[in-house]
Amino acid sequence: MNKIINQILDLAKKKAEAAEVILVEGKESPVEFRSGKLHSVEHKEIKGAGLRVVRHGRIGFSSTTDFDKLPALVDHAAAGAAFGQQAVFNFPAGCKPAGVKTVDPQLEKFTPAQAVAEGQKALGILAQKAPALKCDIGLNKKFYHVSLANSRGFCGEYDKTSFSYGLSGVTIINGSLTFIEQERRRGKLDLATSEMTAKMVRMYQDAKKTAKLAAGKMPVLFTPEAMSLLWMSIALGVNGKAEQKKTTPLLGRLGEKMLDPRITVSDDPLLPYGLASAPFDDEGVCGAKLDLFHQGGFKNFIYDLQTAGILGKRSTGHGRRSFGAQPSPQVSNLVIAGGKTKLAQMIRNMDSGLIVYDLLGAGQSNIMAGDFSVNIGLGYKVEQGKIVGRVKDAMIAGNVYDLLKNKVLEISSETEAMGSYGISTNTPAMLFDGMNVAAK
Repeated sequence: MNKIINQILDLAKKKAEAAEVILVEGKESPVEFRSGKLHSVEHKEIKGAGLRVVRHGRIGFSSTTDFDKLPALVDHAAAGAAFGQQAVFNFPAGCKPAGVKTVDPQLEKFTPAQAVAEGQKALGILAQKAPALKCDIGLNKKFYHVSLANSRGFCGEYDKTSFSYGLSGVTIINGSLTFIEQERRRGKLDLATSEMTAKMVRMYQDAKKTAKLAAGKMPVLFTPEAMSLLWMSIALGVNGKAEQKKTTPLLGRLGEKMLDPRITVSDDPLLPYGLASAPFDDEGVCGAKLDLFHQGGFKNFIYDLQTAGILGKRSTGHGRRSFGAQPSPQVSNLVIAGGKTKLAQMIRNMDSGLIVYDLLGAGQSNIMAGDFSVNIGLGYKVEQGKIVGRVKDAMIAGNVYDLLKNKVLEISSETEAMGSYGISTNTPAMLFDGMNVAAK
């Protein structure tokens, strides 16, 4: 175990009843293109430590990136405990982590020069097939080491890789500013340049025509990109902190059929190369795949140590944080089971309706309650199973729980890994019936 952790723990034990240290060290290599030209190739160090103590029964916390000032780190955490919450947990003494793939050797070998070449390849394809788009590209590789130890004897560490690859293009079509983008976030190298650029070109070609949309109720197909908004609401709803504060619509609903029986949602911290995969959570509790909804039935809230203690429960291994913050319950990788119909067939099956890729303004909705009313950033009208043009100046509104329980028409057999809204998901597309659409 890192000497820094032992030094911090030794100092903390002199001032507190219990202590826990998390240490993160690593590097990242972001490469960025702006407006079709290489803008920057950077190398950044990732380094920091967080200390949580229990002193006189209360929680104190401090963090630092300066390892020459460890006594000050301990002093600040101990002093902060006077104003902290009453601790209602004990740090775990240990657990037996299951094997999980968190490091991709291919990504470790991936160089900034290769990232630049991949970005130039994407720009070349888009310049040829979608010349009107002004494109930005970002590729970022991270490799870091996480160490965690506490005064009860827990001691664990693991390596982690992650990779993000984003393409975005902007242009004016029929007098309207049009944004088209694709993004991949994984725990491993995923150079899906051909797939991503082909999808962007298709979306660009479909956007060249503008389709008139009449307001009213209609079928709406949420692509995996758009589904992320719905899963963000679900992630907030199953959070034990929301149960503690009595702000979730799932309060008192354990065991009830809250979603369509075709929907099973699991949280899987052991998903191979998942964006949030780890052998244990950020409090040293070993996690495992946990059904949140099984065939529509609500099965579990998620907890960290403190929230579980307050509610008289046990941690589910969902205490998550950066080194600069205290843990709180957060989902790891949400895995949603796919359906039986290919996405392309789902579109062909639509007599008329709407496909949405990008939604704007979710922050203005009461997403905790499941309510949303959002602008359609990028969406297309469908007639007789074919895309007939992009829609403009349109909004959709609804309630996430109502949609997922009462309005699911079809679920795609394909799933895609997404990393939007700060949540790692592996989700299918879904077609909903009778959604409220407003349009000028």
